[in-house]
Amino acid sequence: MDRDAFWHLNELIQDDPVFVSTGKRPQRPPWYQLAVFLCRMGNKTGITAASFASISEGTVWLYTDRVCQAFRNIRDQHIYWPGHVERDEFSNSMADWGFPGCLGSGDGTYIRLERRPSMNGYAYWCRKKMYAIIIQATVDHRGRITSYDYGWPGSVQDSRVFSSSHLWCHRRRYFRRHEYILVDKGEYLQLHLCVLLHCC
Repeated sequence: MDRDAFWHLNELIQDDPVFVSTGKRPQRPPWYQLAVFLCRMGNKTGITAASFASISEGTVWLYTDRVCQAFRNIRDQHIYWPGHVERDEFSNSMADWGFPGCLGSGDGTYIRLERRPSMNGYAYWCRKKMYAIIIQATVDHRGRITSYDYGWPGSVQDSRVFSSSHLWCHRRRYFRRHEYILVDKGEYLQLHLCVLLHCC
């Protein structure tokens, strides 16, 4: 992440109430807590992040929780399913590529877990030979996320995750009849889905 991106993120969350101290001791500035969060999320252990910031490991978890909460509080301002006007714009843009009515694409990926979960750990072992949870997302023609579902164990098939997603279970709310998204061959081929086959 470059400096401009970091300060942009800080501007988005710095006024969140989660960073207002409720006790006698003031909190560290939001930018400091954001830096610790990014260090921790950048595949560093809690101990490594604590050493980087000269704080305790417990404080790393506290800062991480606060920043996560701040991002959740602004989620709907940045991740949302487009309305009719925007969907028409997306469809027109995708028509130039030969996909009229297309609202974007969808796919899944794994979020690696550091260790085997204590409950039903076997279910989190995925085909990539690691413990993971699945996140599936859709993006528009600009690569902006428009919906997501996460939390399924890594062993679950993509088609099951997608068929249980809020987007699919409420597809009549999200799609008009001529609209669809592009997915890979791991998903079902049904109305509102167009499967792209990868050619080697």
